[in-house]
Amino acid sequence: MNKRITTVFLSLVIAIAAVGYFVGIGDGVPVPDGFHDSPLADRELNQTGGDAKLIEAVSYAEIAGTQMGPTQSWQMVPKTLPTRSYDLFAEIKPSEEEKLASSQTRSSRRAYNGAPPVIPHAIENTTDAACYACHSNGMKMGNLKASVMSHQFLANCTQCHAPMAPAPFRDVDASVNTTFVGLPAPKAGKRAYPGAPPTIPHSQWMRENCLACHGGGNGWAGMESTHPWRTNCTQCHAPSASLDQAVASDTIPMLPPLEVVGE
Repeated sequence: MNKRITTVFLSLVIAIAAVGYFVGIGDGVPVPDGFHDSPLADRELNQTGGDAKLIEAVSYAEIAGTQMGPTQSWQMVPKTLPTRSYDLFAEIKPSEEEKLASSQTRSSRRAYNGAPPVIPHAIENTTDAACYACHSNGMKMGNLKASVMSHQFLANCTQCHAPMAPAPFRDVDASVNTTFVGLPAPKAGKRAYPGAPPTIPHSQWMRENCLACHGGGNGWAGMESTHPWRTNCTQCHAPSASLDQAVASDTIPMLPPLEVVGE
């Protein structure tokens, strides 16, 4: 009797398991109720870049190229801070007084003429990307205006530009006695004849972007170019071979003498 009851019971269990197996295959993989009701786990929003907060799990190899978080679209696109508009064809009249004041400010930030300027503000907890955000296009905030970089982007700003001392050491006298005297900063370039474009009175090394100083809205007061719309400065303004440490013209064979004829 007991064997018969056991056989019937096991038969029912096997039958129910078989029916459940085939029913489960027919219905597909079960999904918890309410899984797609919350925007936190909405797969369509995740795929279209919406406001969904969760994303599907990815493999370790795919993490580097996967956009994540609420700033996923911002992370993949370079951003620059907005700059004020500038009238490119406005009449510009440089002032000698402003030029002298700008030259004094520039000299106060350099150990000698031609040296990289020091950083006149604190840079704790910042990165090179923060430097580029303000100094790539001359960001202006209130009465402060960031100087435009005169050279191409480099990997380490503080390799050349000395930052301010940390807060606890700013009152320490770190001056060093030296007998070195640098050359005075040039005030203007020479002209071949009256009315001719002046030559570039300084080297072009790390000063490839002329508009950083002479660019009107981004330039220094008193040093603005009266024609910032021109795209090639050296087309008219001749650079100096000696200042740029280039090959002098008298060392080039079979080159006729260069003379300026004024009539």
